[in-house]
Amino acid sequence: MARFFTKKALEDVRNRWGKEDEVQPVEFQDTEDFFVRMMRKSDWILDDQTWNDLDMNRNYLKMNRTYSMPGQQCLYNMLRILQFDEEELKRRNRVIEFYRMNKEKREQVQCLLRYLGKDQYDSAAGLLYKDIPELPRIRGWVIPATIGMIASFFTIPFWGVRGVLMVVVFFLINMLINHLMNKATEQALPGIRYLSRMLVVAREIKKLDIPELSDYNEFFDKVVDKCGAIMRKNRSLGATGSQDLMGIVTYLNIMFLVEARAYLRCMVDIRESASALRTLYRKIGELDALQSMASVKRGLRHVTRPVFTEKKNYLKAEQIGYPMLVGAVCNDITIDQRNMVLTGSNMSGKSTFLRTLGVNAILAQTFDMVMAKSYEASMFSVMTSISPSDDLAEGTSYYMAEAKALQRMLGALSDEIPSLLLIDEIFRGTNPTERVAAASSLLKYLSDKNCMIIVATHDIEITEEVEEQYDKYHFEEKVTKDALEFDYLLKPGVLKKPNGIRILEYLGYPEEIIEDALDHVKNQFPVEVNDD
Repeated sequence: MARFFTKKALEDVRNRWGKEDEVQPVEFQDTEDFFVRMMRKSDWILDDQTWNDLDMNRNYLKMNRTYSMPGQQCLYNMLRILQFDEEELKRRNRVIEFYRMNKEKREQVQCLLRYLGKDQYDSAAGLLYKDIPELPRIRGWVIPATIGMIASFFTIPFWGVRGVLMVVVFFLINMLINHLMNKATEQALPGIRYLSRMLVVAREIKKLDIPELSDYNEFFDKVVDKCGAIMRKNRSLGATGSQDLMGIVTYLNIMFLVEARAYLRCMVDIRESASALRTLYRKIGELDALQSMASVKRGLRHVTRPVFTEKKNYLKAEQIGYPMLVGAVCNDITIDQRNMVLTGSNMSGKSTFLRTLGVNAILAQTFDMVMAKSYEASMFSVMTSISPSDDLAEGTSYYMAEAKALQRMLGALSDEIPSLLLIDEIFRGTNPTERVAAASSLLKYLSDKNCMIIVATHDIEITEEVEEQYDKYHFEEKVTKDALEFDYLLKPGVLKKPNGIRILEYLGYPEEIIEDALDHVKNQFPVEVNDD
């Protein structure tokens, strides 16, 4: 046990606790690939559009305080799979709270996860979630050749020189077999070693006998007993090193095909126990992901557990803020079987507010936590259309990409699970006349479905078209010739100031342009224009 809990290891986990890690390189293409391989058909996942709209890769990097590759992968998986089982969320919270409230035991688990460390994706995960490599054809000769070598030594007392020649012949044969086996052994060696370390970590966590981890310990005990041979045989793989100065171990390894036999036994055990080892990968990864989120939770300004209600399309939050944004401005919001339309100029906070609601809804239904003083809501499926992009390679225009992003929402609506739909600058890719008509029609259509829609727009006409179904809110800024100030506070009603024009004035546009523009909007913003 002492080798896991060294002074250096303890200092490292203590220094990292509650703090954002230095950004570690993450191969998101590999992460996404293994996420697809690991997910189950019954999982409700965040689609790519929503994940990208909410900037979840960046949020993931800020939350990623894991020590192991399974932890890094499972944190990503857990963030992308929404839970609708409140008991599962409570179970996750209990583990998170164990980490937060039990410093000594937490540090012991963290040291073990640190020992496991991070490896390449194609090591253990590659063995478990891709095709397990076929054994080399030469494998059938390994055992007979080993027996032949052993038997040849016993012939020396009886056959003399001929017995020695037999030893030489079998040594040459085994040298050839060892060479042919080496390529397969070297390819699988990192994965086998990592799996062996996973089993060691499972065994040591079980020894800690932590009551809060009893569900994990029961499985760890079974899998270590079942797959213990992988730990034992791993010691024979790549056993030669700097201490083998005379090459004796190397020659013995070749003579008796020690490494080849250990490799074959490990691969057979991995193939036979693949299902249990995949579960082990998930459980160790989950323990690491939950300690990572416990560290995140400790660093948040204010955090609470969500209260889930049986009401459909309900959301009430007090002082809700963007979790990964330092100094985030917090707002209150209450929506009860209604919808919301937001107005405001660029940079006023509309998009950030949409992302705030989306990210917190995800954290509520993945790790049972939100950055708010209080949060009560329905369990939602979450979908967004915030930053659809054009695709030159596919010849897709911005408007086409936006139309498809909104259309996928229509196809995902469910009578059983309410949807939280977050839409920014709806149909911004087309002309104003068609935008108002299409957006109003779509928003009215959605208002009759099992969903809550929060939509941001610059078009005051849209707010007027949907005022029966949507509550109006806005963000605004204070603009003068000398200053541009944002408070990012949500306010009731529709925006009543032509701040887009005032920003042009702040930037120093010619006065003639400003006066002409204000004259054009005097009917829409009579108070602001007259006050000027």
